[in-house]
Amino acid sequence: MEENNDIEMKNNAIIHKDKSLNRLDLSFLKHIDLKEYKISNLLAYWINDFANYHDEEKKFDSSKIISFKRGSIIKANLGFNIGHELGGLHYCIVLDKFDNPKNGTLNVIPLTSKKNKKYPLSSLDLGNEIYDALNKVYSKEIDILSTKYSDIWSLPAEKVKQFTYDFEYVKKMKNEISKMKIGSIALINQITTISKQRIFDDDILRKVRLSNNSLDLLDKQIIKTFTK
Repeated sequence: MEENNDIEMKNNAIIHKDKSLNRLDLSFLKHIDLKEYKISNLLAYWINDFANYHDEEKKFDSSKIISFKRGSIIKANLGFNIGHELGGLHYCIVLDKFDNPKNGTLNVIPLTSKKNKKYPLSSLDLGNEIYDALNKVYSKEIDILSTKYSDIWSLPAEKVKQFTYDFEYVKKMKNEISKMKIGSIALINQITTISKQRIFDDDILRKVRLSNNSLDLLDKQIIKTFTK
């Protein structure tokens, strides 16, 4: 009896899989016929990411990720957006007051770069604070690197590997700054909960945190938007 139930469940899973894949294929063809190539590509990227997240979910270990402080800045894959939802890769502000390695999720406020358009009244303009903060951390790391390895040509063999690691870290940080837009808008109406699996390269931004003053402004705006 148990074996028959297993066979039936497997057959149903295959039927549902085939139906969903056929429906998805129709959606792709519709976007392509309408010359909505960007939407088609973004949907394809997200389905690939989504499948990877599910395949890796059981072996994902959140304890290997640092604990985040309230106001920490992360970059996260918010997925494929529906309607006015924010999707794709975005910087986010961590809202959690208490995080620990056992937590598999974070509550975040997504950020968007400042453009010449109107934003919801609930939004908060953070100016260049995040861009400037990352630049400040980058400058400190450069100073540390220069002091630590003042004469790279005479480094002993056992320190070459560490120098390579430190140098690559600073280079990645510089690359992140080059891709970052200067002005940031906190989209408070888009507060969401994400799995830590969605975090993209937290290493580079781990020392960047929003100022207490900006966090106070965020708190006031959250209260104004959702409670009073």
